[in-house]
Amino acid sequence: MGSKAKNIRDLLTASNRLFELSERYFRAGLSHSVPLVVGLVEEYRESFESRYIKYPTPLCNCYLI
Repeated sequence: MGSKAKNIRDLLTASNRLFELSERYFRAGLSHSVPLVVGLVEEYRESFESRYIKYPTPLCNCYLI
């Protein structure tokens, strides 16, 4: 195998390895952040729904949507 072909093969191997590592890093980040965001959204929704029930508007005595 010529040195040019070996260099190309080595470059492709390194590129593939970097892609695998970045994909793994991204997946790990999402696996931690997505549950956190889901929990925050649910917490906000619960807080919003409780405000919706507790606080009628003073002008028309109806509830905000």
